[in-house]
Amino acid sequence: MTRFPRQAWLAALSLWACACVVPVSPQFEDPGGNYSPFVASSVPTAGAELPASADSTYTIQVTLGDPNLDDVLWARWLIDYPPYDPAISRLALEDRLPPNGSVNREFIRFAPSCSDNQIVSGPASHRVTLSVADRSFLPADQAPPPDLQLDSVPTEGFVVRTTWIVDLTCP
Repeated sequence: MTRFPRQAWLAALSLWACACVVPVSPQFEDPGGNYSPFVASSVPTAGAELPASADSTYTIQVTLGDPNLDDVLWARWLIDYPPYDPAISRLALEDRLPPNGSVNREFIRFAPSCSDNQIVSGPASHRVTLSVADRSFLPADQAPPPDLQLDSVPTEGFVVRTTWIVDLTCP
């Protein structure tokens, strides 16, 4: 039987001790940065067509969210947009949702109508677009391309759009 000299054991023991790894707990950090707002839910669902009815008032209800808990959300209800057409595109309503400490914000509502929202006469179907931004919207004269005049934001901001089709013939 071969015996290891005492110095060999000590050398092996020191190598073994150096190979020992002590685990370090993971470090979690807020990734920072700006994230896009989003539509958490809507009734009716986004993209739905609201059929024509003589006695019905359409109400669209939307819950918005933003991972950046301190962001103010700006919402614009737009008619027949995008693209911007000065003859038919309209800003119908604007909402401002302050931070509430939660990703999801309070819901907002919109009821398209011929009189209140300046829907032009003529076409039987109209696009109702909800534009949501995490920055205030630029004035129309500062919007970069002419077809996005109603919902442009500064370059560091995000805009998301959701659209419904409303069958509503206005006189």
